[in-house]
Amino acid sequence: MSSFFIAACRKEDNPKLPALERVPLPQLTVDKTGDATISALAPDAFVGKFSVSLFYPEDVKPSKLDIVVIKNGNAAVVKTIQAGVTSYPTNITLTGTQIKSLFGVSSVLGDSYTIGANITTEGGKFYPAFSTLGETNNGGLSSVAGSTPQITFAAVCQFKMSDYGAVGTIVPYTVVTDEWADYSAGQTVPVTIIDATHLSFFYGTDVSVKPIVITINPTDNTTSAASVAYGGYGGPPIFTAVSLAGSAANAVAPCDLTVGVRLSHTSPLGSYGDFTIKLKKK
Repeated sequence: MSSFFIAACRKEDNPKLPALERVPLPQLTVDKTGDATISALAPDAFVGKFSVSLFYPEDVKPSKLDIVVIKNGNAAVVKTIQAGVTSYPTNITLTGTQIKSLFGVSSVLGDSYTIGANITTEGGKFYPAFSTLGETNNGGLSSVAGSTPQITFAAVCQFKMSDYGAVGTIVPYTVVTDEWADYSAGQTVPVTIIDATHLSFFYGTDVSVKPIVITINPTDNTTSAASVAYGGYGGPPIFTAVSLAGSAANAVAPCDLTVGVRLSHTSPLGSYGDFTIKLKKK
């Protein structure tokens, strides 16, 4: 004969569960008046801005937030940007020189900095933004629609005209290639820095001379040039050039300090074809 034994449990036999504590959710927001990325060419000039608030502003408040940062995802090295934040929103500025001071070196291409908030609750409990143990205050929070408990700034090849030359100045550039053959590779030509998105150069014409103005689109590093009658060589005809839309040569490479454009050359006598010119800041 078989016997079955059933053990019964009573609620009073279970250990008491610890009281649950509501933990606030930090909200970090990038301020668009600051730099969105770090220029790999001038990393110490970076000025990033962001605000610190609470995703649920009317809910429970923390005792304080400490704003911290890690480099390249390394949670073993956490640096403090600003400790003891207790009012919300709080605006914070992070500069390239601060980053250099915190981590000991200037940023280089590919570096990234993730910013979060260490939470200390009113009850004195501590919840880190980053941990090598995998236990953080933001685990699973990416699923909360609209929440940004972390933000990141990265060092990229970002176009800034100041890297190519000061606005209003004439800067020497080296010819990388000139398929129109007015210049030879390695030759130096003057380039005028017009404003934040325009620069110009001259071909070797000596009659009715006008500059080729290159427009840079900093959002995608592409270039273009409006149609211009840039002059003649010793007399007529007067040549005209305009950028060839969609050409891969129409680009700046900020980390190399090059600018290129592919131009279609014509005159009243006909079309001469498409030719690329590429220049590099000396």
